[in-house]
Amino acid sequence: MNLYHISDTLRLGETMSQDYKQNLELALPFTEALERSEDCFYAMLLSAKYLKRVLGKFGLRDMQTNYIKWATEGIFEFIRKTEFPESYSRLLSNYFYDRMEDIRRLYEVDWNMTEKEERFNFHVFQIHLEDDAPQKRDMLLFDEAFDAMWNREDLQTAITCARRYFSGGQSETPVWEILSEKPAKAVADLTGYLRDEPRREDTQ
Repeated sequence: MNLYHISDTLRLGETMSQDYKQNLELALPFTEALERSEDCFYAMLLSAKYLKRVLGKFGLRDMQTNYIKWATEGIFEFIRKTEFPESYSRLLSNYFYDRMEDIRRLYEVDWNMTEKEERFNFHVFQIHLEDDAPQKRDMLLFDEAFDAMWNREDLQTAITCARRYFSGGQSETPVWEILSEKPAKAVADLTGYLRDEPRREDTQ
């Protein structure tokens, strides 16, 4: 199966495996806390908030210290494990798209990369995925959960979003991400799609 993937670390010819970016260890403690109790989860959240502020004081804060991201991932993994064990894990899976339009939206709107210096690190690849039955989920449901946690630390809304996500539900204008835990190889570099070079669909 051929799909698309955007990354600042993947290289042409490389094969992606489970937990390719090694984020499991950042999110799993939130899952483990929620398995004990909601109070334990909130204690973990406050500890992570404090740690982020300490790291920020010394100039050590970056995207990896976004504790809300990892807390939300931990919530989703808890719901997957307890209610949808047949579903692929977001923490072990890699993410793909079957439409180039979704890649551009992710790059320009969700990540707001068009004016950032690090935009040149990102590449778009055609991927050969060794999976005949990947799972399609609406990424906007994860975004909704993240916003609920970011704005209000609203655990219950995040849990509701996770249930909709893993059950195959969708928002009003879904953006479908394709999850798979199976090996995936970058077989072609299509980065010109992000560089304002003429795109195939523009020249036909």
